[in-house]
Amino acid sequence: MKRIHINELCEGMILGEDIVGKYDIVLITSGTILTDKHIDSLKKIHLSYVFVMETEDSNVGDDIQNDNISPSVIIVDRKLNIEYHKSMKSFKDMYHDLGLGKKIEKEVVDKSVTPLIDEVLSHNNVLGRLRQIETGDAYTFNHSMDVCILSTMIGKWMNYSTNDLNRLATAALLHDVGKGKIPAEILNKPGPLTAEEFEIMKKHAILGYEIVKGTEGIDHDICCGILQHHERMNGSGYPFGIKGDRIHEFAKIIAVADIFDAMTSNRVYKTKESPFKVAEILAESSFASLDPYIANVFLSNISKFYVGNIVKLSTGEVGEIVLLNQQVPTKPLVKTDKGFIDLLKQREIEIIDVIA
Repeated sequence: MKRIHINELCEGMILGEDIVGKYDIVLITSGTILTDKHIDSLKKIHLSYVFVMETEDSNVGDDIQNDNISPSVIIVDRKLNIEYHKSMKSFKDMYHDLGLGKKIEKEVVDKSVTPLIDEVLSHNNVLGRLRQIETGDAYTFNHSMDVCILSTMIGKWMNYSTNDLNRLATAALLHDVGKGKIPAEILNKPGPLTAEEFEIMKKHAILGYEIVKGTEGIDHDICCGILQHHERMNGSGYPFGIKGDRIHEFAKIIAVADIFDAMTSNRVYKTKESPFKVAEILAESSFASLDPYIANVFLSNISKFYVGNIVKLSTGEVGEIVLLNQQVPTKPLVKTDKGFIDLLKQREIEIIDVIA
């Protein structure tokens, strides 16, 4: 990062640190790609300097046709998109090999994990772009990739070392690998599972553990993350119903990422929920089934990425998230054509979708 005078800011630069205003309200989050509107807002609050990320803006490529698009925007978006698809291909190849009875090779897993970790460590705005990536792949593949990225972000916010992030990311990517041994008619059923079918589905955690255990380079911690990612703090989870500190921290992190991604994604039998609605559900769950510290780390950081997004409210109105409430980040201030709506004060109004 480098410090730059406010008058030298240009559209397309990437903000390196949060801009925090009065009462600890986050005005613009780190990782935001600055627009002229952002820059004007920064000048109005009389800042002298801000920190921006340094990006290579030369040799962008001959495929950039729009002169109005900043090179740094192209680099960040395109690089993540390319790395995501590379990782997806490696992961699908590995999944296919498992179906043929082959064993997992750590080197193949690393091909999927390493590029994603590099992107997470390099850019705080990865989450803001995750939903923009279209792959056309089955939910199982997209979900595993997304949970890997979300889990790695949580690990980053918890100050994990690079080595621990690698191991966490490996566990997260492989958390559902046991589903490859679940009958397709159950795995892809376009509706709720029966009690008997759910009992079969629940076996995927143990099946995944059995697939990876003994693999060179995949240690006990990674195996626990895969085996225990459906265990819950109050003992209500599976496969063993263990609780509290008996659950490995990797599994606790993956549980939060798994629930968030599953509920904010479209499924064959269920439409996605608003990220803010899911965040509230996670907050409520943190008092019983989820680790409260991990859930709070996730919730206090995830909401920042939605500042500036266009959302649809339960009133039918469309507006822009302009400010976060630090105490209750799921209830931001939204600007609509009719004025400002403070969701903390008007709790009967909810965000039902993030449009852009």
